[in-house]
Amino acid sequence: MALGLQPILADTPGLCFAVLVGSRANNQATTQSDWDIAVQWQPGNALDRIAKHESLRRKLADALNVEAEKIDLIDLTDARLAMKALVAEDGVLLSAIDERSWMKFLVRTWRELEDYYWDQEHAA
Repeated sequence: MALGLQPILADTPGLCFAVLVGSRANNQATTQSDWDIAVQWQPGNALDRIAKHESLRRKLADALNVEAEKIDLIDLTDARLAMKALVAEDGVLLSAIDERSWMKFLVRTWRELEDYYWDQEHAA
């Protein structure tokens, strides 16, 4: 994996997978671009998840030699369908510690998209 983030992601307790999205994922980044990384955490206490989220942000910032504000972590637990679709369709998988969670995420997102488009076309 590029950037050397694999060890950090692999050593993050409770992290299922991480996906790069945005300008850095589609090779349109500039020197001013931030790092948009979507993450999926194992189910658990919301406060613990927030603490892990912020800890990961700091570790990634240190590894990439950028300010923590340049790391935009997207918690997929709370993400809406549009963001999930972006992750599933255009994201670059950085790490899948739990490959089953990644596959379930993809299937669930595509199913939700199919339902959404069906409803748009057939709504009364």
